[in-house]
Amino acid sequence: MVRRCRKGRRKEPWANDCSLSAKDKADLFAWLDSSDRPLGNVADAPAKRCYPAEWSIGTPDLIIPLSRAYDIKADGFMPYAFDVVDTDIPEDKWVTAYEILPSERDVVHHVIVQVHEKGADARDREEGAGGYWAIYVPGNGANIYPQGFARKIPAGARVSFQIHYTPSGKAKKERLRMGLVFAKSPPQYEVRTVAVANPKIAIPAGASHHVEEKTQRVPFDMPVTSFMAHMHIRGKAFKYEVTHADGKTETLLDIPRYDFNWQLRYDYKQPKLIPRGSTVKITAVYDNSAENKANPDPSRLVKWGSQTVDEMMIGYFEYFLPVSGSVAMK
Repeated sequence: MVRRCRKGRRKEPWANDCSLSAKDKADLFAWLDSSDRPLGNVADAPAKRCYPAEWSIGTPDLIIPLSRAYDIKADGFMPYAFDVVDTDIPEDKWVTAYEILPSERDVVHHVIVQVHEKGADARDREEGAGGYWAIYVPGNGANIYPQGFARKIPAGARVSFQIHYTPSGKAKKERLRMGLVFAKSPPQYEVRTVAVANPKIAIPAGASHHVEEKTQRVPFDMPVTSFMAHMHIRGKAFKYEVTHADGKTETLLDIPRYDFNWQLRYDYKQPKLIPRGSTVKITAVYDNSAENKANPDPSRLVKWGSQTVDEMMIGYFEYFLPVSGSVAMK
């Protein structure tokens, strides 16, 4: 829930809406089309953007590195790396911010983090289709929660990292770290993330607008704070919808131009309650044609797979529950 963009320009539900208003767009195009492109009043210019030297969340209370450095080859494909780290946290902690910081950004495509109880059997499974505790994808590697919200990390937790390394032309060693900021007092709400996924996708060769859908019933009142869609390079569009118990259907999020290289989380200004008994539906559109310049092979039938040349269809839902009496979503 990192807030980086201006608010209040339009009646949009998104807290991190970075789009320009109609007036701002008109002013920009008028300036671009002008013959002299005047500088304007320098006093009205925004302050120069300052970028953090390391952690954007501030100094972490705990830094968890991978158990070792990984050798990344110069080219080709690499299987997912799976790394488990045992922590020595003496008591349960509440995390108000996290950040995943690669040591070599150009070879880390995405990271999915899960947190397990002390001594639990942490295994590489689900390929992100089971939700996550923390995540790193292009354009999305840190999260700062509002006052009263946090994620739980239990005493002596085991932390597992599933890492998709992508060779970038030069052999390297990579050892990423995750930084955590702890709450100074117990929160009111625990933040969780679940996923609706469709691992049975099958995208025909040459199809320029292939549609896949997946529906799932909501078993409890779920106050949603954000969404994040995940597909690969054939991903074209993605939509979240909900059908309420009375039959009314509502669009929650429509992404008409999905961008694999900039996988944004869409954060609500105010939580959106999805009532128990509702049905959520995710719809994904794929372009497996030669017109898709990123398509590595339009001649093949594409199914679910971990590599970028394969495909996925996952709709993440971030929500919260009261700290007392929390229940898990099944």
